Amino acid sequence: MKRFAFYIIVAAQVLFLVGMSVAYYAMDAFGETIQLKTAPIDPRDLFYGDYVILNYEIETIDAGKWSGAVPEYGEIVYVLLEEGENGLYQVAAASQEKLDPAAGQVRLKGKYQWHNDGRSEHMVTYGINRYHVEENTGEQYEQQRDDIIVEVVVAPWGQKKIVNLKID
Repeated sequence: MKRFAFYIIVAAQVLFLVGMSVAYYAMDAFGETIQLKTAPIDPRDLFYGDYVILNYEIETIDAGKWSGAVPEYGEIVYVLLEEGENGLYQVAAASQEKLDPAAGQVRLKGKYQWHNDGRSEHMVTYGINRYHVEENTGEQYEQQRDDIIVEVVVAPWGQKKIVNLKID
């Protein structure tokens, strides 16, 4: 009986890992690719190499696009994005309640950071702020601060990943 339980536990772990891998690669097939404007910062880590920290325009949400109560720090929020005239996605609406996207909209789940009363803004982070780049290329991205577009794949089940950084 112990041997049978052991095999069940091992099989469950293997299935979990395979499921995670399939979900990651299924994003490319079933997800929608969106483009976001960002301003990179170039840090360097001895263990991980060069990477850029990305500050997206969609992380700052105008209070007029926010509906409902203001959440506490770290609470889950939902943001609807829609494609703008320039092909980049912009915030259409945001709330602590789960918003249903209309045609042409994409929903992102994020974490609430803070609210700036003086400027009527809310700050949200999406968990896609770090992108590893080829060794010794971080400075190149930092110098192009205003011209970087990030391609992100957003799966229907809410998972997201950075696909590419493009210097405009």
